[in-house]
Amino acid sequence: MKLRLTLFILVLGAASACFAQETGSYTDHATLVSLVGEAGARSFSDVLGPDHEFEFRVYVPESYDPATPPGLLVPVSPIDSGEIPESWTEILNRRNLIWVSVNKSGNSMSPERRLAEARTSPTFIRQKYELDPQRIYISGMSGGGQIASMAAPLYPGLFQGGIFICGVNPWSEQHADPWVENPPEDFEALKENRYVFISGTEDFKLAATARVYRLYKKAGVDGSKLIVVDEMGHELPDSATVDKALGFLDSN
Repeated sequence: MKLRLTLFILVLGAASACFAQETGSYTDHATLVSLVGEAGARSFSDVLGPDHEFEFRVYVPESYDPATPPGLLVPVSPIDSGEIPESWTEILNRRNLIWVSVNKSGNSMSPERRLAEARTSPTFIRQKYELDPQRIYISGMSGGGQIASMAAPLYPGLFQGGIFICGVNPWSEQHADPWVENPPEDFEALKENRYVFISGTEDFKLAATARVYRLYKKAGVDGSKLIVVDEMGHELPDSATVDKALGFLDSN
């Protein structure tokens, strides 16, 4: 009897290990067709081929539990690395957020490719982890922030919030009044989301960032917040500012 019980425990432990989901930081790969299928891949055919390979940089809190699904942060990097800043890991742990960013998707790549890669990133994570669909956020810094701000109004049903750091575009480059009169297609969904605009007093993008923030507010996107960090230049903000921005998104 004791032997059978021991064997049962060993088999159960092996089965549990098979279903264990990876946590911490790691790199993984997937092709477009493996993420969205052949029919889905055809919708990206003008930008990505079906065999296009994504190199994902992922961070999953050690406390991951599918019973309490985490949210997801999808940062668009201005450089080739999608590595999470070390000081941000504690914030994601505490706020129960997974990070996924695409390596080799920096400013040297076309905007169309970067948009497609950001759009597909949540699909990759959903294949591996349970997610809270109301807490999927996009972000980016500098050129990555500009891409993130293009994705947010295109996919307001997918990304429920955005953080645009030292770089942001309006959804149209027109003058303020025509811009307000020509909102994105799914504008009502966008107005339900929250967006944080971050810049610094020493950032050369401060005026442009503040301008787009004002356009969002003028258009009726009331869940918009501008954070200007004293003495910060064109750089990533400190972890306290990031935590504040995520707190604002989570308060929706």
